[in-house]
Amino acid sequence: MSNTERQLEDILIELMDQNELGDDDIVAAVERYPEHRDAILLFYEDWLTADDGRSGTEEPSGYVPDISGLWKAQAATEIANPFENLSPGDLRMVAQRCELSLSLLSSLEERAIRTSTIPLLLVRNLAAEVKTTVAAMLQFFDQDQATMASDFRSDRAPVQKDKVSFADAIRSAPLSEELKNKWLNLSE
Repeated sequence: MSNTERQLEDILIELMDQNELGDDDIVAAVERYPEHRDAILLFYEDWLTADDGRSGTEEPSGYVPDISGLWKAQAATEIANPFENLSPGDLRMVAQRCELSLSLLSSLEERAIRTSTIPLLLVRNLAAEVKTTVAAMLQFFDQDQATMASDFRSDRAPVQKDKVSFADAIRSAPLSEELKNKWLNLSE
C-alpha cells in the first residue's frame, strides 16, 4: 500500500469515527487534504446514500442527495470581500503586520494586482490576519478589478483597467528598499 493510499485510508477512517458526520466536516477534510478531494466526496456520497438499517425510513430507489454545494464556488455571486468589515485602524494594523504599505493593501483589496503574481506567503499572512482561508482570499483576488468612483465619467462608461503584477506594485509602493527587496525576491 502506497503512502498516499494509506493517508487516504486514515482520512476516511477518521471521518467514519465521527458521531455526526456532516457537510462542515467534509468541507474541512477537503480543505485539509485537497489532493484527496474527489475520494472524500465520493465517500461522503456513499455515506449519505448507504442503508445501514438504522434510519427505519427507506429512500425512494434512485435517490441521490445533492451534495454539489460542497465544492461549487458561490455560483454567480461575488466572493465576499474579506476586508470589508475592518475599520481603517484595523486595515493599518494588517498592513503593518504583513509589512505592506496601506496603498499596497488598498491595491490588493481593489483586486488591482494579478493573483498569480502575489506571493503565497503574503496571501497566507493576509488570510490569517482577516480570519479567512487562503482559498477564499485567492478567489477574492482572482475576481475582476473593483470599479472605483474615480473610474466613472459623466459622459463615458467606466473603463476596466488592466491588473498589474505584484512586482510592479511593489516597485511603486512607498516601502523601504529592504522591504521592497524582500517582496521582490518572493515574487520573482
